[in-house]
Amino acid sequence: MTSEYDRRTFFLCWLVTYLGQAYLSMFFLYPVALQRQGIPLALSGWLMSIFSVGSMLMRPAGSILNERLGVRKSLLYASVFLFCCSMPLLFFRSFNALLVARGLMGLFYGVVMLAVTTYQALSIPEERRGSLYAWIAVAYVLPQLSIVPLSEFLISSISVQAFLALAPAVAAATFLISKNLPKLKNFSKESKVNSESDSQENSLSPDQDSKVVFPASSQQWGSWGEMVRVKGFWPLVLTLLTWSFVNTSTLQYMPAFIRSRGLIASSFVAANAGVSLSLRLFATRFMDLIDRRTGAALAITLMGAVVVGTRFAFSNHSFFLLGLIYGLGMGLGFPMILALMPDVFPERLRPKGIAIGTLLMESGFIFTPFIISYGGGFFGLGNVMTFIGVTALAGGFFLSLHVWRKA
Repeated sequence: MTSEYDRRTFFLCWLVTYLGQAYLSMFFLYPVALQRQGIPLALSGWLMSIFSVGSMLMRPAGSILNERLGVRKSLLYASVFLFCCSMPLLFFRSFNALLVARGLMGLFYGVVMLAVTTYQALSIPEERRGSLYAWIAVAYVLPQLSIVPLSEFLISSISVQAFLALAPAVAAATFLISKNLPKLKNFSKESKVNSESDSQENSLSPDQDSKVVFPASSQQWGSWGEMVRVKGFWPLVLTLLTWSFVNTSTLQYMPAFIRSRGLIASSFVAANAGVSLSLRLFATRFMDLIDRRTGAALAITLMGAVVVGTRFAFSNHSFFLLGLIYGLGMGLGFPMILALMPDVFPERLRPKGIAIGTLLMESGFIFTPFIISYGGGFFGLGNVMTFIGVTALAGGFFLSLHVWRKA
């Protein structure tokens, strides 16, 4: 594949990803703001969940918007609507009004993230996917180190209103930066046919002034039925589901498990974040050299082994060491997981493929809380976490030794 890579375009795309994750991360503090506004903690859970549900529900429909309107235009429209839906948070106090606003925010946020992810998948050259997706993965972590502290400062030191004003400000910045993204080159029907043999890839042309031409007809893009017949589709589905299962469980419930032993949760969390971020910053070239299918499966195996290992950890030092090892799996695995989607799907199927892939990656945030909360009530949190670790450990080995080898 020959594709001219433009650093400025990638940097703009990286910024949009960062802003999207910043928008998500700032609302980690939203329950605190709601309590200060007099909203009970029980109701705040609905306001948090409705956003995630809206975001996930919009993924399949968002892929159709990307195909019909064009990826860049969908991104611009969605960021405008995201701004409009964020503004009412500054003025509404009614729970029902906030619920509607949060649901709409989730819908348009889902389109924003799907559009920028699809833009990356259509524009990043295949030979650079490993390293460039490692840099993109940094944008997923960095808001936790920048926007979350800023949000906490705004709530505690200035006002809740100042915190809430951050949401439309981030949405506006997303629109302004997205406007500077170059248009994708014309994606003709002939090039789509050729893309199945991986002989052609879209490239970005910052100097291109002509109108973006995306196929208006769904027959010109690949169909949903054709997508499931792509070689590697089902191995990818199993990989994304296994990854989501172990990662969302660890992110959401490992701190509670550590605290249940009277230890410091940040001993694991900080070690994981530090190693993960360092690898994404300094091991980017390594991502281009390894087989991403096997690498992603082995990363899942390593993460599962760590979760099993926490059963035998009874000190902060032990959890710190396990956090370091888990960070290796996260740091290497997440960029490879992102890159696997454009690896598997040819260009004409990528809008739909990215929509399904990101939906699967985020599905764990919905089903793992039920598994852990109900399972933990019957069997204990530690036993459920061990079950999740064993499942990921076995699943990762199965994926690397059997499933991907047959793909």
